[in-house]
Amino acid sequence: MNIDETALRQIVREEMKSVLKEVGLHDDDAGNDVRDLRSLITDWRGMKKVVWQTVARAGTMFVLGLLMFGAWAKINGGDSPE
Repeated sequence: MNIDETALRQIVREEMKSVLKEVGLHDDDAGNDVRDLRSLITDWRGMKKVVWQTVARAGTMFVLGLLMFGAWAKINGGDSPE
């Protein structure tokens, strides 16, 4: 089967239009939609980074708190008053 280049381009163009219509990117606002999606992805990545930083800081503060509590208990003799 031999298809000339013009016919192949037309087939590809029609299929691309069909796919874009299926995903909702066939109207005049498609460019804005793509920019919004990219912005959401960028924001999501930034949020993930901030969440992991917050978890790491909370873990560090917890460990430091345990160490300070241990030091406080050691300084006070660790005994209950009798």
